[in-house]
Amino acid sequence: MAALLFCVLRFPADQVLAASDPAEVPLTVRQSFEVKNPEKDLDLTGIYALQALEADAPMPEGTKEEIYSFSLNGEQAETIISLQYGTAGIYQYQLFQTTEEKESYQYDRSCYEITVYVKNGNNGQLIPQVIVEKADGKKYGELEFQNSYHGKEPEPSKPSKPGGTEKPDQPGKPVKTGDAADMTVYVMIAGGALLLAAISYRKRQDQKTE
Repeated sequence: MAALLFCVLRFPADQVLAASDPAEVPLTVRQSFEVKNPEKDLDLTGIYALQALEADAPMPEGTKEEIYSFSLNGEQAETIISLQYGTAGIYQYQLFQTTEEKESYQYDRSCYEITVYVKNGNNGQLIPQVIVEKADGKKYGELEFQNSYHGKEPEPSKPSKPGGTEKPDQPGKPVKTGDAADMTVYVMIAGGALLLAAISYRKRQDQKTE
């Protein structure tokens, strides 16, 4: 009893409670969607999964068979996954996208390796540290997936004729040229020649009569 009383007096009440408080680790997951030439029925939903690599790793509510599935919708969307740790240790996870492939859509297939180190502090509290990596071995400060949608390019519009009205072509109708004008000149020349011949003939007949 004396030893127990000594321990209670030696450690204040707030520090004893802190030792039993779990450590919380919030994981912020972001989605971005690059959209070009959008259509009416555009689907900007991404499906994601957080998978625990150890059976004793803490997981959010709604986890099934060590996998927590969730979705993000929009060109810019995010969510926060809260993990609670009650004991020190090393906990490992994988975060990846499971959205089914669709035409004109491209989904980020990155796989994040998440390691949470939880250690005991000097005052009995739990201190977490999060390390995020990809398969390339580089460390990342954010959990972000960059998706895209590239629709079909719109067809170029045809230039309209002046006046705003276009008449369809009429096949079979002959195209007018300058032949008619040339024939008129020839007829006038021939008529003038006949007239001069007639006048000349008339003068010769008058001379014979005299």
